[in-house]
Amino acid sequence: MKLGIDFGISFTDLSILDESKPKFISFDSKKLSVKNISKQIHKLVNFDDIDSIGVTGGKHYDLPLKIGGIELSHANEIEAISKGTNYLAKNDKKKLIISSGSGTAFVLSDGIMTSHAGGTGVGGGTIIGLSNLINNVNNPNEINKLASIGKIERVDLLLNEVVSGPIGQLPKDATAVNFGKVRYRSKSGKADRTAAIMNLVGQTVARMASATAAACNCELIYIVGRTPQYDLYKSVLKRWISFSGLSAHFPKNGEFASSLGAIVD
Repeated sequence: MKLGIDFGISFTDLSILDESKPKFISFDSKKLSVKNISKQIHKLVNFDDIDSIGVTGGKHYDLPLKIGGIELSHANEIEAISKGTNYLAKNDKKKLIISSGSGTAFVLSDGIMTSHAGGTGVGGGTIIGLSNLINNVNNPNEINKLASIGKIERVDLLLNEVVSGPIGQLPKDATAVNFGKVRYRSKSGKADRTAAIMNLVGQTVARMASATAAACNCELIYIVGRTPQYDLYKSVLKRWISFSGLSAHFPKNGEFASSLGAIVD
């Protein structure tokens, strides 16, 4: 059995690989301290069955040298994202990977070489932060529900409202100015503002990723991480990436790409 741990800022993700199907488990990092991580893992697996433990993530160097008497193998985060995504995608084709967590990283991978291709501080942490600031809501499930029923056009200025004709391949209902109607004291509700926040973050990530992919002559974009669990965010990414003529793929269990990448070849 191999155990992979992505000890991140917001969540700690565990991937367990053995002869059966992979198992995936997540914890809130605030509740899972360095001191008690060993205790929690002991509840999940029999340490006598573990051959190796690989760790990665923003806080993995805070972990002890050993867990359950097994020495930890530390994996570079960018390499882990690449290996884990290729494992989930079941291919080594050239791809730009959007690692969408609290922030967003872009990783270029072809199964042989891996490189950090940039990123942005805009991500899932931004969605929660702005939702808390603007709407006093910081529960991810509530944010997801509000965004799904919100009307973006009550907050954003759309293309057909500011120009007389189409621009390139963009449809008339594309956003021209994020939060552009707020200056006119538009009648928007909490759900509308949440949807607009999700749209703002999704568009920013999609545009930056599409430009990066084009510059790297890469046609495939794979999105992993936890933020695509927001339904509207995922939809916005798909739509805006498609405007660039690129295809977006969301592998199953993508939120565990990094923890998997710490233990797969």
